[in-house]
Amino acid sequence: MTTAPLSSSSSTAAGSLLIDEFYSSKSLSPALLHSLLQRLLSHPRIHNGFVDILQLPSVQSALENMDEAKRDSLIATVKLFAFGTIQEYLELKEKNGDAVWTLTDAQLDKLRMLSVVSVARRGRIKSSQKTDVDMIPSDYHAAVNNNASLSIPYAHLAAELQITPVGTPFNDKDHMRQLEDVLIQCVYSNIIAGKLDQASKAFVVESHVALQDQQQQSSSSSLGMKQKADGANKSTTTSNTVHGSLLSRDIDTTTAESTNNEVKRMISTLEQFLSSSNKLLSSLEDISNVSASLRKEDEKRWRN
Repeated sequence: MTTAPLSSSSSTAAGSLLIDEFYSSKSLSPALLHSLLQRLLSHPRIHNGFVDILQLPSVQSALENMDEAKRDSLIATVKLFAFGTIQEYLELKEKNGDAVWTLTDAQLDKLRMLSVVSVARRGRIKSSQKTDVDMIPSDYHAAVNNNASLSIPYAHLAAELQITPVGTPFNDKDHMRQLEDVLIQCVYSNIIAGKLDQASKAFVVESHVALQDQQQQSSSSSLGMKQKADGANKSTTTSNTVHGSLLSRDIDTTTAESTNNEVKRMISTLEQFLSSSNKLLSSLEDISNVSASLRKEDEKRWRN
């Protein structure tokens, strides 16, 4: 797998300079735009915002000066990195080799990493409460563990990332090393929070937002109030948990259906954040009230 020669900090700085080139240029020739986009799609620290680049006036002007076939190919390629997958890329190349650019090894590695995010997001199903939470689909043959994490089998990931040819079963000798290299790079690049579970041959996507029910214990005694305060610091994870990546891919507004799905997902996510925040606020208020009661009890004892 291709790795970036730059350190994390220098690579990030180089990425910022590259983005600045798009925004600072009043006009771009088609050749310069092509060159900048090649660098953008290859950059190891830039994983989203691709659609925004296409909307810049200088980019739009350059696109207007390109012939239709080249313009369509360029846009299709950028959109693959915005919200597409490696599987979609290979399908497009098979149907029409000129429909998208031929990607370099570094770009293929990057698209595979972004595809891992998409695979994890597709692990979502609607809960019984109709909230958009990440669960394990039945075809994954996996379950949510005590940490509310999402477990994706290596075989499923390898197939989605086109590491195993169609119809070829996953095997450790031929496929595990390449798959784990991609997953390790995903974690080190901070685009997804997860870990390798070689025992079960699965990638475990860690939860990053958990909606929790705070344990409540009531007692009128000082000891009871202390127990309640201790209990408020402990939590039991419910089924309402958002699993997933740390990376938010670009919003797909190419069709009315995809736009509607994206809006629903964002609304659902915001609702869950609101619910989580309210529960946290309620927990903090309970702790504050318990602490105030304990302080009053202590003051009474000292006065007596």
